[in-house]
Amino acid sequence: MNKSIIINRAKKTLLTEIKELKNLSKIFNNNFYEAVTLLSKVKGRVIVTGIGKSAHIGNKISATLTSTGTPSYFIHATEASHGDLGGIKKNDCIIAISNSGETSELNNIINYSKRFDIPLISISSNKKSLLNKNSTIGIVYKKPIEACPLNLAPTSSTTISLVIGDCIAMSLLELKGFKSSQF
Repeated sequence: MNKSIIINRAKKTLLTEIKELKNLSKIFNNNFYEAVTLLSKVKGRVIVTGIGKSAHIGNKISATLTSTGTPSYFIHATEASHGDLGGIKKNDCIIAISNSGETSELNNIINYSKRFDIPLISISSNKKSLLNKNSTIGIVYKKPIEACPLNLAPTSSTTISLVIGDCIAMSLLELKGFKSSQF
């Protein structure tokens, strides 16, 4: 293998993701503020969900929330449709992650949140998506160019979702006055 090809691809990946992250500051608006405010008042747990790579990111976001003072639980969107919706309770709040916002596996979670009046926060790049339109609050980021040379594999979009989750968690940490002794 050619060393320069490997190094150049790694550099292009990094530079693409950094460029896409620079667009992220536009999400720090009233919707972001409202989402964090809503999450700070949740009496139950923050349920994080997604499908595919977004599910992996959601699992990490849920773990970060839990370890920084916001009780959280991850439910895979597919498993939710096969019985795990019962793990979502009235005092919970749902964060659903989907780059396209059109992931059909999220439909049951969307419907469940509406039926039981459970707040739903979405993280997506599609303002017109079914997920965003059916969310209590939608955090919408600019659709990124993926770092994948084919613009297919979720790379920049998953990095963006992860950073948004970290921004939510750190905002909640500070808002709640979370201390290192509680970690």
